[in-house]
Amino acid sequence: MKVGVIVLGIFPAGVKKIIYKLYHELSPKHDVIGLEVGHDKKVSYRELKPTSDSPYLGHSMLKLSVIGDVSNWEELFSDMDIAIIIGDQQAKETWEVKLASSEKVRSLFVPASIYNNMKESDSSLGYDTALNSITQNILKVKDTIHSLKYDKPRLFGFSIEGQPPTSMLQDIAIAVDGYFLANDYEIGEVIELSENITKSFDNLNTSNVLIYSVSLADVVEKEVVSKIDADWKYAEIDEALCMGTNPTAMDRILANELAEGILLWTANEKQTGQLIVQKDGIIFKEING
Repeated sequence: MKVGVIVLGIFPAGVKKIIYKLYHELSPKHDVIGLEVGHDKKVSYRELKPTSDSPYLGHSMLKLSVIGDVSNWEELFSDMDIAIIIGDQQAKETWEVKLASSEKVRSLFVPASIYNNMKESDSSLGYDTALNSITQNILKVKDTIHSLKYDKPRLFGFSIEGQPPTSMLQDIAIAVDGYFLANDYEIGEVIELSENITKSFDNLNTSNVLIYSVSLADVVEKEVVSKIDADWKYAEIDEALCMGTNPTAMDRILANELAEGILLWTANEKQTGQLIVQKDGIIFKEING
């Protein structure tokens, strides 16, 4: 049996573990083929082989493909017996339209998102690692600014690239004892945010941090920072920083559970569907189920 595997949209470190486990469990009896689609829309098919004896070290066996570069999904997997698509919410939505209804290709979608925004899933592979990575970097800055006292309070902003949901911004803010601006903010909330940050400054607390999406940078500057008498600096946190080379324990566990779900689906020859991450474990849901 030929098993085709492609990674779309995002590539958190835990995905390496999934691919590594699929190779070791399936390759003795099956052909495990990695699919890579370049920006020129050229498709590369190659047998997956590990470059290291550890799933997290060295180069990945499979490179990320960009969703927009994949044109004919059914043709892409025409030579495969089954297709495994690992990706984020955008990849899932595209898979549902382009491939899930195919009568020729049996496929399984596996959720992986550093933003924890996968519909139907309670959590997603990559989120805990991203949250931990961002938190650690912000805390390093907080330690530095707290160690130096100035006459004027200081506010340090961290803008998160990509499409971070408000829930993620809130989680980061709670973890670092800071503030956040919701994506779907209302003007009253912006005014209250400015007032709360101003009130947070006193003789002992002379600095604070504000978390927001890159898309709201102008709003933060014009509607929040301009209303606060504080020294303002900011830094952008890109998606690459969120991936992490070393997944957290939670993401390692989730990667193993998702890999087991894929292997179970492969062995049972189930119909096209998706894996869903729930608090009590991984479940399979048929596309029409």
